[in-house]
Amino acid sequence: MYSVELIRPAPARHGNAGAWAIAAIACFGTSVFAALALHLVQGAEVDPVRQVISDYALSGGAVSFAFCVLAMAAGTGCLLVGMARAGLPLTRPIVALVCCWCAGLTLCAFFPTTPTGAPLTFSAEVHRYAGLMLFISLPAAAGLFARRAANHPSLRSIADRMRRQTRWAWVSLAAFLVSQLPVLLTSSPSIDGPLVQGLTERVAFVIYLVLLGELALAVLRSRRKSC
Repeated sequence: MYSVELIRPAPARHGNAGAWAIAAIACFGTSVFAALALHLVQGAEVDPVRQVISDYALSGGAVSFAFCVLAMAAGTGCLLVGMARAGLPLTRPIVALVCCWCAGLTLCAFFPTTPTGAPLTFSAEVHRYAGLMLFISLPAAAGLFARRAANHPSLRSIADRMRRQTRWAWVSLAAFLVSQLPVLLTSSPSIDGPLVQGLTERVAFVIYLVLLGELALAVLRSRRKSC
């Protein structure tokens, strides 16, 4: 057995927490704007219901896709720093899981996938496992954070909200994995049956963004209470 070490910020740094949270929100907003721009520009090439977000990189949007994904990773890094400086209950397992989320996003940015139904290359294999890592790590980190926050009277409301949103995150991930089965179970590059993996992935990312935004707001609230 081992004891979970709580990561505590230096009190003098508490005043900078709000700036880090604002930077995180700005990065998340930039990521969402880039994703919407990709959808508008490449809507004719990428079906948002059948095709995953990574497919934008295969239709001339590789740079924009990488910018979108890396902005989300950068925002998460800023959020993690803000949470630590605000004194929110971070533990080493939580930090490790959040780092896995950021690493998964970064790998997906630099290792493109292959078209839906096509044989997987080495790059596509890296992309697939990086995607699985990021999809699992963020709700796992949020669940651990909710459990730790529930032990602090001032954080019980955020703990309750995080628990609800984490449940929705796991449901959306399950739906996305189920929607992948037609692709995984066929060897044909052309799949004529119903595919909704693009839709379920986008829903999952929206829920994940809500999780991240909730944490950023928690940092801002903790800063106001300390003033």
